[in-house]
Amino acid sequence: MAPQEIDKLAKKWQDGTINDEERTRFEHWYRSFDDSLLEIDSDEGAAAMKLRLYRQIAEAGAIPAEVPTRSRRGWMRYAAVVAMLVVAFLFYWNHQNAFTDRPWIAHVNIRTGDAIQRAILPDGSIIWLRPGATLHYLNAFDMRRVELTGEALFEVAKIPERPFRVQVGDYVAVVRGTSFNIRQSDNGRDMELVVLTGEVAVSKRQPDHSAEEIVLLPNQRLKTAAGLTLADPPVEVVQLPHENEYTQGTAYNMWFDNTPFEEVARRISAKFGITVEMAGDQYRDCRISANLSDESLAYTVELVAAALGAEYEIGKNKIILKGGGCL
Repeated sequence: MAPQEIDKLAKKWQDGTINDEERTRFEHWYRSFDDSLLEIDSDEGAAAMKLRLYRQIAEAGAIPAEVPTRSRRGWMRYAAVVAMLVVAFLFYWNHQNAFTDRPWIAHVNIRTGDAIQRAILPDGSIIWLRPGATLHYLNAFDMRRVELTGEALFEVAKIPERPFRVQVGDYVAVVRGTSFNIRQSDNGRDMELVVLTGEVAVSKRQPDHSAEEIVLLPNQRLKTAAGLTLADPPVEVVQLPHENEYTQGTAYNMWFDNTPFEEVARRISAKFGITVEMAGDQYRDCRISANLSDESLAYTVELVAAALGAEYEIGKNKIILKGGGCL
């Protein structure tokens, strides 16, 4: 396609006015270069990311690296198109569910600094990454696979028909909806896994996927060393109070025992990154008792609203409670 047409279609794609025939042509042009190396890095600034992505696309042949002076206008149009694509990439980065059918970016890397970092994945799973940890996954998240380096606490969204896989070192943990902590060993190959809720199946990584599994239940811990031995698996039972070393510093614990509603709302906000709005102060003296650890946002809000006799609405980045009061 000519630069002018690419420019026109890119603008239409960005503002949502592109039709099916135009979308087909635009996607054909987009797929004419390999985007498998286009990667979002949470530690990289927007300007640096734009420059890196532009260079990658140019090197792939979508934009001529050197052009005659008389073609400068066309080159600038190509640059404008790439800039718009990068803006779309960044938008997708911040709103991961906005283009679930158009995963323009192939990979996402999340690197933590000196503090615990929360990551909410496209399926709703919440990951609490410990300092120095790295999480890698594909934006096309249908397969629900992630790679972890370091330590993290996982709260996996409950989708029974779509198992969730975590690769760490030489091992793979498979779950369908549960919470657990994984700590990678210093040698990079072994790990320690503790199950808080649900079941986790652990196996050695094998090219043909033929490895046997060890299934861990709540309050069980597996430490691997020099390989996983199924004849005598190193599984031990541990006692896990509501506050423990694995959940410390996260907003995982949602155990409420006659807890004031104001504190409940604060902890919901901290865990899910969402504000709680109320039409009035009728909940000021209300108290709630429930264990909502490892529960989804929808279930958490439904139960809290039921305890208040209130109606609720879950909007973009906020929860709205109406009516009811202390029951």
